[in-house]
Amino acid sequence: MSGAANGSGPAAGADSAGAAGGPEMGTASLAAGESASLAVEGLVAGYGEVVALDGVTVTAGAGGITAVLGANGAGKTTLLRAVSGMIKTRRGRILLADHDVAGRSPEQIVRAGIAHVPEGQGVIPELTVEENLRIGMMSWRRGQRAGRAAALEEEYARFKPLADRRRKLASTLSGGERQMLVIARALLARPRVLLLDEPSLGLAPRVMSQVMDLVVRLSREHGLTIVLVEQNARGALAIADHGVVLNLGRVVASADAATLAADVALRHHYLGF
Repeated sequence: MSGAANGSGPAAGADSAGAAGGPEMGTASLAAGESASLAVEGLVAGYGEVVALDGVTVTAGAGGITAVLGANGAGKTTLLRAVSGMIKTRRGRILLADHDVAGRSPEQIVRAGIAHVPEGQGVIPELTVEENLRIGMMSWRRGQRAGRAAALEEEYARFKPLADRRRKLASTLSGGERQMLVIARALLARPRVLLLDEPSLGLAPRVMSQVMDLVVRLSREHGLTIVLVEQNARGALAIADHGVVLNLGRVVASADAATLAADVALRHHYLGF
């Protein structure tokens, strides 16, 4: 389920990126322009008999970047899926600005103000760029439909390569353009909290740097609360305010990003740098 930013990224052709904030769009979301904190408390979730999250507690401060780190299988992706309603939680609370959204459907959670950009540049290749973007506005209420054209143009202004390709099939886009498309689609849901799962995966170093710059702008300039899952722990901690390290479904460390980056033992055992 996909699904905010002003300013455009470097004019680097197909792989430049930009970002935009937006108005209130939800049943339990805050007033326009406000950020929302996200607090996961004692979360238990998994697949069948497998417990992938075992009492996980994570807090993402309003308007900040929280990096969720750990090895493959640590539970990072499961955490985002549980928060966005893609998998059912077994116990625990998911508080968006003190409103518990645990157990709600993905559609309800989007309306509440949480957008999820899954791993893998999840565009629909058979649809055009604009058709993909319109999916991000499916959560809009009827009274808000009049603003759809303006919202699309706002995102095209932020992600200029998408404007040039709005009638092209998503299958024709480069990896960097696809990542721009899925982020723009999420932003069209007008979230207060954005969940990003491996946004730099498979991208060239230059494009990965542009994506990280975009994440920073969304947080610093527009107050979006971001939970960032990344295998590139060094890069994630370089832009994050806070970091959480998972191992086998449990939190093994939680501290400000600089403290985690400086912990040699932690880096060696859990972060791989």
